[in-house]
Amino acid sequence: MKKIILCLCAALLMLQSVCIAAQKRPIYADELNDGEYPITVTSSSSMFRIADCTLTIAGGKMRAAMTLSGKGYEKLFMGTGAEASAAPDSECIYFTENSGGKYTYTVPVEALDTEIDCAAWSIKKQKWYDRTLVFESSGLPKNAFGRKAAIPAAIAAAAAVIAVLAAVIFIWKRKRSNES
Repeated sequence: MKKIILCLCAALLMLQSVCIAAQKRPIYADELNDGEYPITVTSSSSMFRIADCTLTIAGGKMRAAMTLSGKGYEKLFMGTGAEASAAPDSECIYFTENSGGKYTYTVPVEALDTEIDCAAWSIKKQKWYDRTLVFESSGLPKNAFGRKAAIPAAIAAAAAVIAVLAAVIFIWKRKRSNES
């Protein structure tokens, strides 16, 4: 009986690992419902702090309006600083000043829960700084997720039910064979 319980615990731990790995995959626009949602953005630099961000999903594309905590950056480039230096200025994203006087940049977002390169042009230093951004899906409301995003969770749930049922049947058969 102890072996059965240990095997069941090991199976459930493996299933939990699979579920956690499935949740960390990139999430694309076609997996989300159109709309505007508040979203958390993590930055690789404390000097590039996003105070507020709204994700907009429309027509199979995502854009984020990021409001920074300070006013140190004139423009952004979705890529590395080296790429920004070589690109025409028309590919840069300039800020708009919101009603509170904060700088807001509207940037394209290819996928959530994945690292995105973003170069920021320092007004003071007159040079590009490399940043890495991650738009986190974990804070989105449940109604943001469409049908495609629910499929991995449904598969994981079904696998958990099957694992538990298999364990119960195994235990029941073993118990019956021991009674005979």
